Amino acid sequence: MMTSMANRAPQLIASVALVLTAMSGCVSERDRGVEAETCVSWADLSDAQVAFYEADAVIIGRSSASTDVTSMFGLEAAVHDVEVLQVLKGDVVGTVAVASIPETCTTGAPYPNGDPLDAEEDLLLFLTKQDGETPWSTVTPFDGAQPAPKDGSLPFKVPATASSLAPLKAHRPVSVVRLCGGWEPLTIRW
Repeated sequence: MMTSMANRAPQLIASVALVLTAMSGCVSERDRGVEAETCVSWADLSDAQVAFYEADAVIIGRSSASTDVTSMFGLEAAVHDVEVLQVLKGDVVGTVAVASIPETCTTGAPYPNGDPLDAEEDLLLFLTKQDGETPWSTVTPFDGAQPAPKDGSLPFKVPATASSLAPLKAHRPVSVVRLCGGWEPLTIRW
């Protein structure tokens, strides 16, 4: 009996060491400052009226080339200075820093189809205010910026009162986060 236990001790120690080594890999990634990329499944805001309701601010602005970056969802997002030409919703004046929300978990991320704020023409921007040091950002990578209408028309109706802005504020993104090799659902509540 003792011989059998003695033979198993090295196997048991090796197994425990293997498990601890595997677990320390996750910890060491975080300790080294490696941030896991968050995979975001964005709400469809292609209807401009829905995007208007969802946004904290809607402006017509003129974007300059990106001169800064900020971390969003584990990626570097381009930050642009945007000259506010017209405010359609929200409290935005002058020139504001706007982060172009990156697409996540796609080939060519953060901007496989180009940075939507890197434009020559004036833009109609649907913005959301971020917490912390991250500036304003587009509401999604797909529906946050579009060319401003040249004829002055808008693709949505601006309500007469602020109280009519509340009905649709429920279409925020849901994230799936990859942590140490496994995917975990994460709901973002805004």
